[in-house]
Amino acid sequence: MRSQSDGFRPIKSVGVAVAFGLPIMGMGVFVLFAALSDGTTFLWALASGLIVLGLVTAASGRIV
Repeated sequence: MRSQSDGFRPIKSVGVAVAFGLPIMGMGVFVLFAALSDGTTFLWALASGLIVLGLVTAASGRIV
């Protein structure tokens, strides 16, 4: 009888939503805090883009 740990099989459990979406959203939030203190249009646009990109990536639910 073989145990479940015998052999090397690929594990496909790392979700793109967790691996990419949440860190991108986190960077967007930090840039948003910088935009609140600085007020430049570029930082507001960058923060908005990162947050939206992170949300879309997280909502995709893809698994690698």
